[in-house]
Amino acid sequence: MSYPGGSATHMGVEYQSWFLALQIAYSFFEPDRIIYPETFITDSSIIDDIKVLQNKMTTFYNVKHISPAKSLHWKNGELVSHCVIKHIKQQFEADRKAKIVFVSQSDCYLVTEVFQRAINAITINDLDQVLASSRCIEIWESAKELFDYDDYTLLGLAKNVSMRCLPLYEIKKLIEHRFVPLGHHKEVANLFAIKSLECSGRKTRITKELINSWLLENGINFK
Repeated sequence: MSYPGGSATHMGVEYQSWFLALQIAYSFFEPDRIIYPETFITDSSIIDDIKVLQNKMTTFYNVKHISPAKSLHWKNGELVSHCVIKHIKQQFEADRKAKIVFVSQSDCYLVTEVFQRAINAITINDLDQVLASSRCIEIWESAKELFDYDDYTLLGLAKNVSMRCLPLYEIKKLIEHRFVPLGHHKEVANLFAIKSLECSGRKTRITKELINSWLLENGINFK
């Protein structure tokens, strides 16, 4: 979830808590959406930051605040050293129907560019054509080595993996924006952030009913 060191660890925890708060905001408007923060690791759940169940679909969120690189961009080496590659691979192999979302304030060219180009391939013979640039092909070949996959298997993984590249301030604004029409948008955002920390620490399952109870307890009523 975060990096070693006091301030970096604190910022990583804060970032993940606010992203969880955003997921809570989504679940307020989608009653069938259930959130599992810091989910227990099982044979089918490897990525433990945030798991969401909705309409029989499982989505795992792998949250990393920022890349440690000076460029603030996730290169393949940083993805390895911070176990992103490892956990994505393990999660894919544990449940090939689940969606995996890499969340960070720093962009990741492998996911946002290379994988997004690759999934346009109808067959693996089309890969060079859809990757289109020598840089993308080079990163794809590097990813094959890091995941220890052939083209076919990596393409299957790429179809299941996406990214949300969000600065912290934007996460906060997204939460507030959803509640502006209802009122109390700042109070709701702060409440959800506080509850995110509590639920992560206790591994509390978050449902629409639980969210409603928080609002009621804090005197937040929507007219």
